[in-house]
Amino acid sequence: MMPRNIFLYIKEKLGPGLLFAAIAVGVSHLVQSTRAGADYGLSLYWLLIVACLVKYPAFRFGSEYAAATGKSLLQAYESQGRWVLLVYALCFPLDMFVATAAIALVTAGIFSNLFQLGIHDIWLSALLLGACAILLISGRYRLFENLTKTIVVLFSIMVIVSAALAVPELDWQKDALTREIVFDQPSILFMIAIAGWLPTGLTVSVFQSLWVCEKAKLSKHTLSIKETTFDFNIGYFGSILLALCFMLLGAAFLFNAGIEVAASPAGFATQLINMFTQVSGAWARPLITIAAFAVMVSTMLAALDACPRVASVLTSTLYPEGGFRPAKQYSFFMLIQVIGATLILLVFLQSFKTFIDFATSVAFLSAPILAFFNHRAMFSKAMPAKLRPGKVLWVWSLSGIVSMAAVAVYYLYIKLF
Repeated sequence: MMPRNIFLYIKEKLGPGLLFAAIAVGVSHLVQSTRAGADYGLSLYWLLIVACLVKYPAFRFGSEYAAATGKSLLQAYESQGRWVLLVYALCFPLDMFVATAAIALVTAGIFSNLFQLGIHDIWLSALLLGACAILLISGRYRLFENLTKTIVVLFSIMVIVSAALAVPELDWQKDALTREIVFDQPSILFMIAIAGWLPTGLTVSVFQSLWVCEKAKLSKHTLSIKETTFDFNIGYFGSILLALCFMLLGAAFLFNAGIEVAASPAGFATQLINMFTQVSGAWARPLITIAAFAVMVSTMLAALDACPRVASVLTSTLYPEGGFRPAKQYSFFMLIQVIGATLILLVFLQSFKTFIDFATSVAFLSAPILAFFNHRAMFSKAMPAKLRPGKVLWVWSLSGIVSMAAVAVYYLYIKLF
């Protein structure tokens, strides 16, 4: 009875938190966390943890605001002034197009490794985006949520077990297990790229609030702060654990062997699958490849579901006189997203690693702005006084905003001057 009870609990009580994990455990984990381990061994574990903790309040506020008020962060932004929505609308295309393009590119690399079809990465990315869009349009949230839960749980178990089995592969006697960090410009830019999407881009806090609202509507009862925070914490801290596991795998099988991360999506996918097969054996290679592909598909589904929802609500809120209805705009904006992400790859894709670093680094530009908006929402009059966070989270949130702003300014300074 216990396995069945656990399954029913996951199905009925969890949801948005696991969707958060699904969109987080993608490029930031499979690619960037693995690269951190491959290039620096275990030297950057602190960066991974600090980056995730700095962003924690801003992400958590998305879930808790929706649970407490029954409204999404977009409605909170609207109440702060039309200019806030306009600022968010300027930040949003980075996620809708650039982030989606990066996710699709990594997914295409794993798909190529699995089926060896010989299709160019860009066109394969477009085909995969189209297939996922059709799945979402036909099944919408319920199918998407149930499918994603299963994929994330199974893949998480596989990664944790593989990381545990990889520990003996680390040569703890070698000084080279950790690389000395020189804080020069290339190293700092690399660290910004690694931390930019750890655990994911801050725009996902808005997605999270929409998913909480949708979960409440489908379950036909108001979600409590306690339920929502517990669900969110499982997804958030689970994604941190998985990022550490990928860093360990990269250190064990790439850094220790002196192997440089491949410069192509398919080449990187091969290295990724090889890490797992070295732990479990060649017999498991097809299973591992399918699991890695499935979790990237879940990330793509999460991005493709969330962005049209946000774009629809933004349009109807900014232009209420237009008579736009979010439900009817869902499919239209998903089509725009697929086309836009494909065009991004056609125009800007020159190097796999360079493009991924660009996509993850620019996330820092909007992060402090969105964190500030989320902070204002959580401590606004719309939040019942008894449900507002305490002083610890208040200080934690403001400290994170200042830290992220400093990184964003430094990144812009390097790029512009």
